[in-house]
Amino acid sequence: MLENSFGVQLSYASVDAADGADPRPAARELLVHLRVPAGLIDADAAWGESQQEAVVAIPITDAGFVLTLTDQDVIATTLTAGELRTAFADAGLTLWLQDSDDGCCDDGGCDDGGCDDSEADALVTESFDEASDISAEFDAAPVRISVFSHRGPSAARLIAQVNGLDVEYIESGSWSLLRFESEDPTNAGVAAKAELPVIELNRVDDGGDWFEVTTNGGVHQFWPDAERHTVPVMDLEALTVPETAEICRRLLSDGDGSRDELVQIAAHSRLDVAGAHRALQPEALDGVVGTRARQEAFLAAFGVPADLIAAVFDEAGSSDTDLEVLRFGPDGWGSTLGEILVDGMSGFTPLTRRDRPLARVAGALRRNRLLAAALSIGELALGVAASRRRGFSRFVGILLIVDAIADLAIGVVRARRGR
Repeated sequence: MLENSFGVQLSYASVDAADGADPRPAARELLVHLRVPAGLIDADAAWGESQQEAVVAIPITDAGFVLTLTDQDVIATTLTAGELRTAFADAGLTLWLQDSDDGCCDDGGCDDGGCDDSEADALVTESFDEASDISAEFDAAPVRISVFSHRGPSAARLIAQVNGLDVEYIESGSWSLLRFESEDPTNAGVAAKAELPVIELNRVDDGGDWFEVTTNGGVHQFWPDAERHTVPVMDLEALTVPETAEICRRLLSDGDGSRDELVQIAAHSRLDVAGAHRALQPEALDGVVGTRARQEAFLAAFGVPADLIAAVFDEAGSSDTDLEVLRFGPDGWGSTLGEILVDGMSGFTPLTRRDRPLARVAGALRRNRLLAAALSIGELALGVAASRRRGFSRFVGILLIVDAIADLAIGVVRARRGR
């Protein structure tokens, strides 16, 4: 590593003013004066109103120094986090910033003497208790969940039954979409690696939508609007050193670590990392503009078909798509298992494997009912013959008879339903 290399991460901190006024103009002016290449969340755009609190993203090195720029636009590390807090205090602002060298922040302000682990644990416990008390006063709001994967319709049946939900299932190419609403986490286990990735879009009324992406490498969460309204406090285009401008731009667009997670996902699944990252980075730094557009771009980066993406926002059924919508409900385990048997192998076969020989043969037999019936009758006859013998042959014969009768019964049900 180069001698002058160092690690930098973005630390998110809130700012409030002693007089209760909007602290953003003063915070921006101070950060520009100190030449800190920070980011500031535009509260008017993010929440539709002025706030009595500002949120800033400040680059801090692993050694606890705030990143600043010299008059020659060269990166410097001479300002400490404590000195930055003092500068905010002198301007009538409180910067709620914590770093490892300067101690903890609590209701009494920041303490340069630091705090021990027991005090930090107490603060965390108190915060969780307060959050629990607040959340207990409100009923859980339903989440509109859209799950993209390569799963077949039998997975939708199981999710509906296990979770007691009404589930809509739509297919397009090798992708499927499950739509449902739930106030609780759902059990939607993956039966085979070929069903991956599973991309779950969770939408809520307050605008805090998020994605959960499941691959062989685990589960990753992304909030597409988290950095949407973050804007640089400095004019990066006016910097005279191109390398410095690029570093500052990358800090604000990559500082949340989302690009690194996308690279991890790309190691297990097809993914346009650049396209997905544009859906997560600030609009002011070449990010996709608009909440819906960001969600659509994120899904498209995984190769999800456009008509299936459009179906996510078509709860009223008003789009021009010709996709068939299947609806499943919690009809009881007996009915659910019976329907899964009627669906047959194709219901559980991942959509990416429907062109495999075994799946194609099963599909051909399902379409040709006479051929399927003939094979079942042949299996029945073979089973009857084998059951007349002794030993293991008799056992195999009984299994063949049971399977043949079940196949014939399922074939009759399919014929009556036109399936």
